[in-house]
Amino acid sequence: MAKSPATFVREATGLTKQISGLEALGMALSGMGILYVFNATVFTPAFYPDANPLVGPLIGLLLILPVAGMYALLSIAMPRTGGDYVWTSRILNSGLGFTVNFALTLLALAVIGSVSPWLSQWSFSPMFYDLGILLNNPSYTSLSTYLNGSTPTFWIAAVSIIASGAIVAGSTKLAGEIVKYWTVVAVIIGVIFMAVVLSAGNSTFIANFDAQYGSGAYQAVIAAGQSQYQSYPGVPPVFTETTLAAGALGLLGYLGFYYPAYFAGEVKQNRRSQILSQVGGSIIFMVVVTVIFAVAYFGEGPAFVNAIAGLWLIGSSANPYPTIPLSSGLSLFWTNNAALVSLFNLAFAGTIIVMFISELFVLSRNIFAWSFDRVLPSAFASVNSRTRTPVNAIILMVVASLVYLYISVFNTSYLSVLFSYGTAGTFLAFVFVAVAAIVYPYRRKQMFDSADELAKKKFGGVPFISILGVLSLIISVYVVYALVSPAIGGPTFGSVLAYGIVPTFLLGIVVYAVAYAARRSQSIDLSMIAKEIPPE
Repeated sequence: MAKSPATFVREATGLTKQISGLEALGMALSGMGILYVFNATVFTPAFYPDANPLVGPLIGLLLILPVAGMYALLSIAMPRTGGDYVWTSRILNSGLGFTVNFALTLLALAVIGSVSPWLSQWSFSPMFYDLGILLNNPSYTSLSTYLNGSTPTFWIAAVSIIASGAIVAGSTKLAGEIVKYWTVVAVIIGVIFMAVVLSAGNSTFIANFDAQYGSGAYQAVIAAGQSQYQSYPGVPPVFTETTLAAGALGLLGYLGFYYPAYFAGEVKQNRRSQILSQVGGSIIFMVVVTVIFAVAYFGEGPAFVNAIAGLWLIGSSANPYPTIPLSSGLSLFWTNNAALVSLFNLAFAGTIIVMFISELFVLSRNIFAWSFDRVLPSAFASVNSRTRTPVNAIILMVVASLVYLYISVFNTSYLSVLFSYGTAGTFLAFVFVAVAAIVYPYRRKQMFDSADELAKKKFGGVPFISILGVLSLIISVYVVYALVSPAIGGPTFGSVLAYGIVPTFLLGIVVYAVAYAARRSQSIDLSMIAKEIPPE
């Protein structure tokens, strides 16, 4: 398809194919965060006390696979920087494509802001608390308390975000290598963690917990959880409505699967890499997380996990552990090896930081794509001649992340934002991408006919991409609905919808309308630009 320099900012993006399939897989898995499994032993029992947490990842996988397949096929059909921005704008409408991708970008930035305080509060603080106990050093305990404060939380997170942005701006290859090798390291740490838990067993955990907090402390936590929070006394049943609803929460863990779609134009052997990273990555994530979770869950004891998670959520004084009871933090009750306990706590921090690298890399490509289509100023589509990276777009993402960080640190509702705003808002955006996938072979037949053969596969005469689109549409609507009823969405969901999700989409509409009017005054029609697929 002919491309004119008058249509786009220039005849070629300037980005090069530097990303391997394994690096794309690393980007996806780093966005999902394998070692976030350490907080899964808290979140599911706390937010869904009657749900079976062992099947949550499997339910999440079954729900996400059609969406991942849809994204992978669209990435193969139109392998361009910007992913769903390019597809939705070319298939449906330029303004709609921008609005959907704009919302997804802000939603992902909100996750950076929501998660970044965990560095200090859920990684470094628990680590020093644990070390204070293991090494009998009160100064470590004092440092743990200090690290829970707003000021250190903000600055530790801010420095980490800025450093991550510098890595992404400095070298695409370096960013790709980091996420690839961290994925391997994370799995190794997970294996070490499981070996420690399995060798110690539940009896060692109970004995050490009671030794630290007093005889009978373990059973006291269980009793308090069942009394104050009605926590489940064992492993909840599998086939319940609550367990199915918890699958919506399980989907949160998969929300990095689609990251490779946004830099498809930079991926070597794109067809194979997209299937490997998006579909394969989701399956790998489910298997690894389920196994680690099961080991931790039974290593602590189901009744105990359910109870301490609930006590943490309501802020009960009956919970003797002074911060969130992540499995990484509670590892001191399986082993008195300070190095191993530090490793598990720091691995949680590593998961967060590498996620920053993955997200900033991906989101900067969205900014680049908007600018390349002239929706934003062309400066954000510039590529540094030395690093071959869109430095200006990355800087903008870092600044936006810091704004979200500030909001998160000084607004204690960030957990509500992370789940209700992030997950529901993302799947609301997926609704429009699914519609684009459904109509793609019919509304843009010529474009579909010229796509990669894999993207044109049919079953029973119906394009597979349309079938996946229908399934994705049903799943996306279900997820948004499911988040209305659970504890994380229930009473506050209306306000999150009104003050978070809807304004995000409306802001995208406003930004596009302003850009459209400004370009019209320059005799540039953005709707006409969206009729052409951008160059690679």
